[in-house]
Amino acid sequence: MDHLHGRLAGGGKDFVVVECAGIGFRVYVSAATRKDLPPEGDTFLLRTHLHFREGGADLYGFSSETEREIFLATIGVSGVGPKSALSVLSVLGVSGVLAACAREDAAVFTQVPGIGRKLAQRIALELPDRLKKVAIELSQAVGIEGEAPPSAPEAEAALALVGLGFSRAEAQIAVSRSRKEIGGDPSAEELVRRALKQLSPPRR
Repeated sequence: MDHLHGRLAGGGKDFVVVECAGIGFRVYVSAATRKDLPPEGDTFLLRTHLHFREGGADLYGFSSETEREIFLATIGVSGVGPKSALSVLSVLGVSGVLAACAREDAAVFTQVPGIGRKLAQRIALELPDRLKKVAIELSQAVGIEGEAPPSAPEAEAALALVGLGFSRAEAQIAVSRSRKEIGGDPSAEELVRRALKQLSPPRR
């Protein structure tokens, strides 16, 4: 299952219910994705991952492809389950995870409930290799050497545009312009939609 396209029909602290063709799917989501969702009753698209476990399966949802990619890489780290991976995204966000990976900073991951020092060290050691391409892009974009980093939605939007084939420079410029045009505190998806209007189709 790649995604769900349906109506937001409610939810709880860590899950939402997406109604598709009269069927309600319970989907576990991060705090960041929960914040990006439209008002209840609106139709939207949610990227998904179906995780099989003993005795059943759980469905996880993501507001961006980057978030899903991080989730899949994180559950590939020995000792990290899907609920812990979702907690990592809830606490640190996409840009926080990638910045920590770029620095191989284990201490950042200890901020996540349930992740101790040893597991945090393992994540900091293994996850950068699993996300090498994305982490390198973020290390160049977030100003690790002391420059002020963009907001989390801006960083995520820029990464999404890079994934679509645009250069890092043109993605950052388009996202920055889009935030000024939109104003306030736009979500990553809003920034991507606006930025795509400014950019030519991605190169293949």
